[in-house]
Amino acid sequence: MSLSFLRTEDFLKKAADKKCLVVGDIIIDRYIYGFVNRISPEAPIPILNVQKGRQTLGGAANVAGNLIGFGLGCALSGVIGADENGRLVKELLSEKGIEFTGLELTDRPTTAKTRVVGMNQQLVRIDEEEIRDIEKETEEELIRGLTPVLGSFSVVVISDYGKGVCTRELCSRLIALCNERNIRVIVDPKKKDFSCYMGAFLVTPNFREFKEASGEEVENTEEDIVPAAGLLLDRYRLEQLLITRSQYGMTLVQKDRAETFRAIEQEVYDVSGAGDTVIATIAAFLSADYELSEAVEASSYAAGLSVSKPGTYMVTLQEVARYINHLGVWYKDKLVELEKLEALLDSWKSNDERIVFTNGCFDILHIGHIDYLNQARALGSKLIVGVNTDASVKRLKGKERPINSEQDRALSLAALQCVDAVILFGEDTPEELIRRVRPDVLVKGGDYRIEEIAGRQYAKEVITIPLTEGRSTTGLIERIRGNGKNT
Repeated sequence: MSLSFLRTEDFLKKAADKKCLVVGDIIIDRYIYGFVNRISPEAPIPILNVQKGRQTLGGAANVAGNLIGFGLGCALSGVIGADENGRLVKELLSEKGIEFTGLELTDRPTTAKTRVVGMNQQLVRIDEEEIRDIEKETEEELIRGLTPVLGSFSVVVISDYGKGVCTRELCSRLIALCNERNIRVIVDPKKKDFSCYMGAFLVTPNFREFKEASGEEVENTEEDIVPAAGLLLDRYRLEQLLITRSQYGMTLVQKDRAETFRAIEQEVYDVSGAGDTVIATIAAFLSADYELSEAVEASSYAAGLSVSKPGTYMVTLQEVARYINHLGVWYKDKLVELEKLEALLDSWKSNDERIVFTNGCFDILHIGHIDYLNQARALGSKLIVGVNTDASVKRLKGKERPINSEQDRALSLAALQCVDAVILFGEDTPEELIRRVRPDVLVKGGDYRIEEIAGRQYAKEVITIPLTEGRSTTGLIERIRGNGKNT
């Protein structure tokens, strides 16, 4: 069955009151971003001029965050340390509305990964962790805490990052308990030996993990993968395997059939957390009573979104629906109605996006506009463009303007890669719209003085960008009328 259209209200109705459990290795992901423009005199290493940093949930906690993004309830079980990183985990989980049912231990640290990124290139990763299996007593306590509440979950996800929570005993016992209650278990594996995942509904190895588990020389082709996967299904009594194959898509192998889902073509920015997004999407769609094939197809779209974003990124149902529904005319979904603005901003801010705002009439789009908008977008990670309605353009520019309708002007801007959202406004100034957006950066052209810019009091920072000389809508109109020079 093809998932050709996704209506968010239908999904949310099906997913109402559904709740997932994620069990696994909890990680804090930190990112330090900056610019590199020289080499250290002390050693042949780059010097990073730090611009910003962020921290987010990683590992099993990232899976849980993605499930929340799909509108499901979620509980997370695992272990954290009684340390600063553990405190941060609990704080971020609380902010996301994720119930923590795990344990806080004094004898091991919370796993943390810090990535240092300069000019969009990861320079180094710093890991703080202690990799060892949890103690038997800890294992028993986790199982004891989960057993009485398992029946409240529609799907259980085991997110094995190989840090020590997903022991053989814990995985085996948890899967057995779930099978007794007819609860589907999905596993993102790390171990070469899949016997500890025996009886799972679905296991989702990447190609390297699959190859190691099969113990055979397998090429990344469907012809090689399907028979090798069939042997694993029989050997470990698994219902199905989903092998993620990077640019070759994903292959779902079941007892009597196999299907390959194409990779959604996307400029890859960062693959961190893409596997978390895949397994969370599948769990969410299964919880909402979609077919497995539909869930896998949706996960390919979600993964495409995830890898196009910097760092660990938690996708949302609304983003995935827009991507599925408007893949051919994707830019139409960038037109945002005012009543939906707050939800969009909340989604972006929850992922620590730096929001840039600018505005204008943009009557006849030209290279000056393109240069300006690209420079504005470079100041953050999301660019919102406010566009004057036809009525407000007439008041500002005269009765012969605009040349192009407000809808045409808005769609032309939405089709630009550097623009993330377009909002029409009917006032003479965008002050009220800026008050609602409250951007990190407010941008205007260099022909404005800072103190003249409407709405500047609602932005954290105000920046002017020099205009491209000799390029303007008025000049183009004059040329068309034969009154101007060919510039």
